[in-house]
Formats: sequence, C-alpha cells, structure tokens
Amino acid sequence: MGDKQKPHHLLTKIGEFVETHNDINHLLGLGSVTSRSKMKKYYLKIKCDALLVDYNLTEKEILVIARLWQQLTTEKGPYFTSLEIIKGLLGGDSNTIDYLDLIIGLLEKQILYTSKKRILHAGTINEPVKRIKYSKRSLLEEHISLNKTFINLLLDEPEEVNLKDKTPYTSNKEFLSDWFIYSEKLRELRYYDFQDIKFDKELDETNANDLLEVINWKHRIASRVSITDNVFPLQEIAKEYSLDENEVTMLVYLVKEELDSSAVDVDELVKLVSSDQHELYRNQQYLSTDAPLVQHGIVELQENVFQMSRGSNVRATPDIMKQIILDTPTDDDERLVQILKGNDLFTLIDPNYTMDDLILAPELKQTIVTAIGRYHENVDAVLQDWHLYNGAMEVVGSSKKKREPGLLMLLHGPSGTGKTFASGAIAKHLGKKLLITDISRLQSMWVGESEKNIKRLFNVFERIVRRVDNPPVLLLNEADQFLTTRLNETHSSIDQMQNSMQNLFLEGFERLRGVMIATTNLQDNIDSAFSRRFHLKLELPMPGKDERAKLWELHLPPTIPRASDINLNELAIKFNLSGGQIKIIVENAATEAAARRGKSRVLKQADLIKYCLIETDNGAIKHNTPIGFAIA
Repeated sequence: MGDKQKPHHLLTKIGEFVETHNDINHLLGLGSVTSRSKMKKYYLKIKCDALLVDYNLTEKEILVIARLWQQLTTEKGPYFTSLEIIKGLLGGDSNTIDYLDLIIGLLEKQILYTSKKRILHAGTINEPVKRIKYSKRSLLEEHISLNKTFINLLLDEPEEVNLKDKTPYTSNKEFLSDWFIYSEKLRELRYYDFQDIKFDKELDETNANDLLEVINWKHRIASRVSITDNVFPLQEIAKEYSLDENEVTMLVYLVKEELDSSAVDVDELVKLVSSDQHELYRNQQYLSTDAPLVQHGIVELQENVFQMSRGSNVRATPDIMKQIILDTPTDDDERLVQILKGNDLFTLIDPNYTMDDLILAPELKQTIVTAIGRYHENVDAVLQDWHLYNGAMEVVGSSKKKREPGLLMLLHGPSGTGKTFASGAIAKHLGKKLLITDISRLQSMWVGESEKNIKRLFNVFERIVRRVDNPPVLLLNEADQFLTTRLNETHSSIDQMQNSMQNLFLEGFERLRGVMIATTNLQDNIDSAFSRRFHLKLELPMPGKDERAKLWELHLPPTIPRASDINLNELAIKFNLSGGQIKIIVENAATEAAARRGKSRVLKQADLIKYCLIETDNGAIKHNTPIGFAIA
C-alpha cells in the first residue's frame, strides 16, 4: 500500500526518543526510504545548527520544521494549513486541535509565518509596541509557511541584521544608528493609525509585517546592549533622569528628526508611542510641565518651552542633542553656550575683579567671605554631618559626579552701593562665572508670559546646575518688585498675576540648587516668606569717607589727564556719594573735559564738583546708612 500504510504517530515517538535515545529512524514516519533519509538529514541539520541555538527549539518543534523543510524542497510547495502540517506528522486518527499550540509557538518565535494576526494589548503603558496574538480559528483556515528569515538560516545565508544581533556595539554611532532605524520604522508603521491597527483587530499582511519588523528591531537593540560593555550617552541620560522606554524613544526620534532638519509637533511625538486613543490621552503626561523630559529641559517647545500645547513644535535641547551624538562629553563652556543658545533672559559674564577689588568696610567683606564658605565642599560636608543641611543636588558633567548644594544670598542697600559688583566678586571668589538676569527681562505686556518667563528662568538654571560641573552664580538684579509683600486680597487680574508670579519665585527659591544672589534697594518691603528662604542677607551701606576716597581713586584712572587742583580726599569728605554715583560723575566730568581744546583739555576739580552737585541735587541719598547685616 506504499504511503497508505498504517500511520505512525511521530509526535508521540519524540518522548520515546528522549527516553531511549534510539536511532532517529523512529522519528521518520511514513514514506519511502529516500524520503525518510532526507527527513533524517533535515532533522539533524536543524538540531545541530549553531545559527539556530537561540531559538531554543524543542524536539517536537524540530520535527515540524524538518517536515516543512522537506515538503518545501519537494513539489508540494511552501504553503500549508495547520491541519495539513499536523496531519502530515500524526496521520488522520489524532485530534489535531490539541497541537495548534505547537504551531502558535513556532509562529511566535517567527519560525513560521501567517498573514493573519491579531493584536494583544501591551501589559503596561510603557511598552513601546503591542504584541501579536494568533487566533486558533484563523490557523485552521489560513495558510502557513516557513518564515523567510528562518529559511535563510537553514540555507546558511543569514541576513546581516541577524548576525549583528549577536555582536556587541562597538561605537556610539553604531548604537544610535540602530535606535534611529527603530524609531523610523515605528513611525512608518503608522502605529498610531488606530483605525487600521488596534486591539483585537485582525491585521492585513502589510501592517502585520511592519509591526513584526518594529518588534524585531527593538529586540535587536536589547540583545546587543546586553552583551555590550560600553555605556553610551543616551543610556547615561536615561539613567540620570529616570526616563522610561517611551521617553527614550521620543528623545531618540527628536534627535533623528533634528539631524534631518525636520520639525516635530507634539501630536506626532505623543502618537509615536501610543497605540490607541486611550494611550494617546495618557501619554500626554510625557510633555507636561512636571514631566522629566520637560522639567529637566531635555526637550522644549520652540514657540514656548513651558506650554505644551497641541500643534506646537517640540525638539531636543541643543546641549542634550550634542551629548547624545558625541561620543566624548563637552566641557562646561560648551554646555553653557548650548543651554543658553537663543535665550534672551540671561547675560553671562566672567568677572575680572576679586574680593580685593570690592571696596567695603573690612568687617563686612569678611562676613561675605565667611558666609560663602558654606558653599565649599568641605564646609558643606561638615554641615551635613551636623544635620544642618541635606539638600544637595547630584550634578553630572564631563567629570566625576558630585553634589551641588544650594546657597541663596540677598544683597540689599541703596542704589549704587556695589551690589552687582559684589555679586561678580563673589562669583570670582568661588571660581565661577556670573549669569545675570534683570527682573525687567522677565516682565511681559502679554498675559501669562511673565509667569512663563519665571518658570523658564528657574528651569534653565536647574538644567545648568545639573549639566555643568562648575555652574555659574545666578544674579537676580533689581528684584524689588517680586520680593515685596504679597497681597492678602486680590481685587483685579493684575493683583492675581502679581501674586502668581511671586508664588513662582517662592517655588523656584525652594528647589534652587547652586548659588543665587538677589539684589534689592528696598529691604524693608521684602515679604517674610522670601526673607526666610535666603541663607544670608547682607546690607551694603553707603560708603564711609575712607571707602569713598578709595572709590574715587578706583573710578578715576591715571590715564585721564588731571589738573593740579584735583583733590579726591576733599571730594570724599564733602560729598556723601555711592560708588555708582561716583562712577557716573567721573564719566560726565571726563566727557566735558574731553570736549575742550588745547591745554584746557584736562580734568579739573571744578568739573568734578559741578557733577557732584548735579548728582546730589537729583535726589541722591544724603545720609549714611549704618553698616549692618543679618544672617538667616
């Protein structure tokens, strides 16, 4: 009867093979001697092939694959139903339904392929894609074949992508290349087209294949990372800011699109990691003002950094871009330039004067030097041991991680007493640059813009402290308006806006790390809530006679030709002036002298007295303020 003989139940024979280790002929089933010989050859090839080790094939799975490979290489062709596959192994007297799970297992391992699939919803919101589910009902009807990638392995012609899955990454460029391909395939999938790809809907062949390709690329990255010793910048950023997989995917996509000079809007970015309307709604949280990507300044909206509105363009911030792309870290200067690029709120200077150049009473100068000593690492460590301070922020820059403490100082006193100059001297003493913002820059005629500018001020500075090894000192110059007493009752929208801005300052002071100095002329009007947040409050008074004499010498350089009647001590005694006033007087008097011709083009005592009188007549403070300070 030839091939019509009594069927052999080969899947049952597998157990016998494992137990007895009898010859492989026990597994060969029906057919001619030639057919059984080929079957044995295929079986042993699949079982022993090193390229197939990672599939972790069972004996039953090997047998199914061998049978299909045998039939593929004969006239029977590449396509079968599940029933045909199982009956070819078992014969017609067994319940083939019981073996559909075996077929599903091979489909999930992507050894077999079928065009019809269903989507199984992800277990958590952070999974980047949904998984594929195979319906037993569909498997009874649809054709199944060996996967083309698996066929290449059987032919000893593995695709390059499969070979690289087993090799570690050798460079940051190679690592990012795989991420860029993955994010692009995720976009091409139109995974967010919820009408075509959604939970429990049968996919057409194109969408199903695209989805499988996305999953394969994600697994490829994970596989290669697991055997790579190097840690790349993208991984460091993800760890530093505790980014989940969706956030990393969004960040990579923004970097890729920026390199391609393509704009990305908020909707597009959120849809990239969403697979239905429900997830789309929930994933909006990734771009909220308190989300890691936004709060730490990793991404920003080009129109408005802090108002993540629909239709707005979003991008990776330049310094983060540079850190991800470059295999070596940038230095502090480059980081500052990148973070502050295009930002009109700040002016960055590198003071060229020191505490020795600061003209103050000796006891006041010593108080400043002692106070800023708490910022130095050894002093801060002692304070932490005494449980007086535990609020340092971890900073990641181009060198070893360190802890960045917070120090908030208030310099108050009459106008022109050197508060801004003192701020620069303090920065120089700490070996830092000075980042200046005038409160007038934060104010806007547009409703809501001032509040956004205040948020941007503190968020940008927080990013600087986090990203820069030696962050600059932040100077809030002329902060009178926002430090004043808050209103208990608000009777207008202007009052409400003022209170709102003051609350934002309070929040910013509360979480600020690094060194910040605020200056004000009106210390008596400061709200007690603001006063409590400053670690140190110092009054810079009107200078005394001795300090005024030094200030005259400081602002009147020897390069200006002087008449013989110049007497700076007389001016210091006669006129009660601040350093700022003396500077203005010298400039005005020198300008008048420079306008004269011939031998009279020299600065005279009369020129200086003239402008001293003009300055004092214009409402200058005419009384000495006693030297004093208060430590919070």
